[in-house]
Amino acid sequence: MTLASLKMLRRTVLLALVSCTHLLCAGTVITADGVLHEGEITLDHGITVRGSPTLNRPLAGILRARFSAPNPQLQPGVLLVNGGRIAGAFSPLNEAVVKFPAKRISIPSKEIAWAIYQPLTPALALQAPRGKTGALLQGGDFFEGTVRSAEAASAKVLNPIFGPRTFVPGEMHALVLRDFLPQPAAFEVVTRDGSIYPALDVTLGDGSEIALRHALYNGLRIPVADLVEIRAGASRMVPMDGIKPARVDAAPNREAAASFAANRALGGGELKLGVSPVAAGFECVAGAAVWWMPAPGAGTFSAIVAAGADTPSGQKLIFAVYADGKLAGRSAPLGAGDAPAVLRCAVAGKESLVLRIEGAAGSGTWAEPMLLRR
Repeated sequence: MTLASLKMLRRTVLLALVSCTHLLCAGTVITADGVLHEGEITLDHGITVRGSPTLNRPLAGILRARFSAPNPQLQPGVLLVNGGRIAGAFSPLNEAVVKFPAKRISIPSKEIAWAIYQPLTPALALQAPRGKTGALLQGGDFFEGTVRSAEAASAKVLNPIFGPRTFVPGEMHALVLRDFLPQPAAFEVVTRDGSIYPALDVTLGDGSEIALRHALYNGLRIPVADLVEIRAGASRMVPMDGIKPARVDAAPNREAAASFAANRALGGGELKLGVSPVAAGFECVAGAAVWWMPAPGAGTFSAIVAAGADTPSGQKLIFAVYADGKLAGRSAPLGAGDAPAVLRCAVAGKESLVLRIEGAAGSGTWAEPMLLRR
């Protein structure tokens, strides 16, 4: 091979490597109109999905871009007052500023709500009482008291009755310093280590990394390879799959637990929209009704719906949304094998929301259910 050929080969390889920094693995994108797109995703001054057909939208026109399945557990690190999470090692929380060496950022200690020492499920996290400080222990017990010290290796809590106690990570899941209240943000960025960063803006740059704009970590750069999800923030969208229903009315001759499942199939396996796996949503049995209290400011309900594979041949299901007891929207009749449909309806000012699948038998999936802000 000649020297010229070697130089040409080297240039070709380098160009290929540069191009690969723009191309992410296959994923899914939900646009502002509620349509789900699947294919290879590129980030380069916008989001492009190479599928059928090819989609290209600015980030503001996207509700959720998912590159891999998120881990639902809260990972060791901290939970911020604004509802964000920063996974990884941290310096002592007693100091005015807490440092995260791996991220090269520092956060004022008053902005940290919890220190998380072991992976924590959302259900277990809910067992920590609101308005109190202390340690959330193994099994869900809560040791209430004043936090005297908090480091990565231990924490000391003073209880007025039992006195001071020192806990190590193996004894507690989390240390609760103050309450958290998710703050409005245009975007939320989820990374592979379990971090969630609310952001006022996301700059896509040259395709190899993104940059975040936020008062706490302004200019933070995240490699594209570390991305799990970029989604609309709480100021624009509230995902419903992470909200516990107020009530589940079971289908006839079924228990409530066998009538509804969140982010999984009713049988415990992978949640599917028709034949395609989805990470977020519900599976419900025909005849069951699931109740929610809409988030303040909600204006529109949106979901992608499809009949399950167990729906008998010839049987059609209708996905219906009731707001304050009145029909707000419904899908066309859908059978097993029919293409998924987008179901959107207005729910502004409503105090109750009920999702119901109407039909004689079978089950269906509400994928990517969300409430869009007005």
